[in-house]
Amino acid sequence: MEKKRINSVKTKIQDIVEGKYVPQEGFNPNYVLTSYGKRLSRVRIAATVVDKFVSESGKFASVTLDDGTGTVRVKVFNAVAMLEKIDAGSDVDVVGRVKEYQGEIYINPEIISALEDPNFLLLRELEIISDKVELNRKKEIILENKSQASDVTELQRIMKERYGIEPEEVEAILQTEDVPEAPSKDKESILKMIEELDQGEGCDYTELLKAAGLDESTVDTIVNELLSEGSCFEPRPGKIKKL
Repeated sequence: MEKKRINSVKTKIQDIVEGKYVPQEGFNPNYVLTSYGKRLSRVRIAATVVDKFVSESGKFASVTLDDGTGTVRVKVFNAVAMLEKIDAGSDVDVVGRVKEYQGEIYINPEIISALEDPNFLLLRELEIISDKVELNRKKEIILENKSQASDVTELQRIMKERYGIEPEEVEAILQTEDVPEAPSKDKESILKMIEELDQGEGCDYTELLKAAGLDESTVDTIVNELLSEGSCFEPRPGKIKKL
């Protein structure tokens, strides 16, 4: 049987490192399940290199990436020449597989390219937001039709025939259905504050914490939901802006 190549998914680092790593048996690829119902196995990340390490033997190297939502290591075994022209401060576009070792989720790269256009990172941000909005639309359709199906197999058939939603998308979204959401009242209040505190370049996160009157973990949960569903985005680290 011919092995189908897995498409890379454009994503943020936070979605990778805060997702649930799910190991698979046989030839099925391992993946990270995000909080919004996306399976990440082969990913594409645009970020800035904040650290680089090369072993004395020259057989291992790694770079740490930061995209404003979190950090993740890209590890290279033997083929260290891949990172030869990449240094701290470089903006890069990375395609690779999500791996896990001793509790650390990292990226095993296939391609790593330096970025020259400073607008590339913003463009990638908008692409990811668009993808999340579309996934949120699919999630609503799946959950609205769930009661019409007798089991998951029938629901997958209905979604494919009526809406063109793939079976694996249905399965992934159902895996995250029991993830609790922030209270809608607090969520609406935070979204309004983000808009009011925005002076043009986005709302400062520390100012949002002061104005919200909620504990930091609650604000973090709500902000992450707003980012995941595509209601907001981060124009730069420490800033959040309503879309």
